[in-house]
Amino acid sequence: MASNRNTSKWFIVLSLAFLLYASSLVSNASDTSVVYWDMNMELDDVNNYEGVRLVVFFLPTCPSCVDELLVLEQIDANYNLTIFMLDVIKQPTNERLIDFKNNHSLSDDWIIGYSTGETNSFFDLNSVPTLVLLDDLGSIVALIEGQASYSFLEAKILDAISHNTDNYNTEYNKDPSNQITAIFIIVGVGITAVVTYFLVKTLVKR
Repeated sequence: MASNRNTSKWFIVLSLAFLLYASSLVSNASDTSVVYWDMNMELDDVNNYEGVRLVVFFLPTCPSCVDELLVLEQIDANYNLTIFMLDVIKQPTNERLIDFKNNHSLSDDWIIGYSTGETNSFFDLNSVPTLVLLDDLGSIVALIEGQASYSFLEAKILDAISHNTDNYNTEYNKDPSNQITAIFIIVGVGITAVVTYFLVKTLVKR
């Protein structure tokens, strides 16, 4: 009897551990938080803003990043969206951000800051510029490494505006049907664990 009782306890513990792990996977799949340090050196999140958002990871000394500014200015003039310019190497002060803004006469509407280590890791940033486009719901439409032409970036923005999810990035946006399937599996395992526990408990009493 003691052996059966111990087996049931271990089964319940392992089932609960699996439920916690599976739940974390479902949660992480939909996490698109893009945290950064703003011009006041305070943490903020791109998802705190509304509408279509374009995040540009850059370095002030990167020639390609500077060249991309012309395309970004044209996009900004033709579409209603929020542009974030995030330096990938955080400095102790905002002096470098201010210098970059002033040296290139960037719009006051653009949000300039430093990306965090967590954000850099989340997008696995290996090069600059890297552009991340989010729609008004916070879904990641595209991740573009290197310079983007006006026509290519415009096409992605139109996808974001029209919610053309068939063209969305598949690495950071999981299929909702798969998410639902995962939830059903988690619930099923939970129910099975409870039923099994009571069955084993009943057999032990007998």
